[in-house]
Amino acid sequence: MNWPEGYTCKTCGQYHTGVPFSFAADFPDPYANLSREERDSRATIGSDQCIVDSQWFFLRGMLEIPIIGSDQPFLWGVWASVREEIFNEISDCWELEGREKKHGPYKARLANSLSIYPETLNLKVEIILQPVGVRPLFVIEDVQHMLAVQQKSGISKQQAVELASFLHHSEGRPRDIRDCRGKGSHQYASYR
Repeated sequence: MNWPEGYTCKTCGQYHTGVPFSFAADFPDPYANLSREERDSRATIGSDQCIVDSQWFFLRGMLEIPIIGSDQPFLWGVWASVREEIFNEISDCWELEGREKKHGPYKARLANSLSIYPETLNLKVEIILQPVGVRPLFVIEDVQHMLAVQQKSGISKQQAVELASFLHHSEGRPRDIRDCRGKGSHQYASYR
């Protein structure tokens, strides 16, 4: 499928170059909800892992939504809450070649509220490890949820562009979600 060089935004009416199909939450919501002082004293965070109060464990991964007729999915970079044992097992095999064949899948709960969907915080997900250098894939288990339906059936090109257009503007973007075309976009470009 040939993607347009740009699109006329349905939110602002202006023409934008490029079509962003990757958006990410920088933090799990429980971490994002802490004050700066609380983050410093109660939490540890890296690019793919977060621990709050030494009892809440989070991993970063991707929700892929197929775009019908394209090999490029719409990506949500999100966080999941896992039990400490799962966190430790995944951490232990993080750099292990072939980890995706030897470990998992794992059960978790989504740790981000994506406000454009019915509530997503605490949705049950399955974590499927990917080869080293690729973030884990998260699959929504509640097959009735709109996000799970999109993840299974896909969305049209027009829906993808409309979603990107809406999310491109800060007033439409859920809190702490960033357009990955800009600074830091390499995080997801390199994880495909």
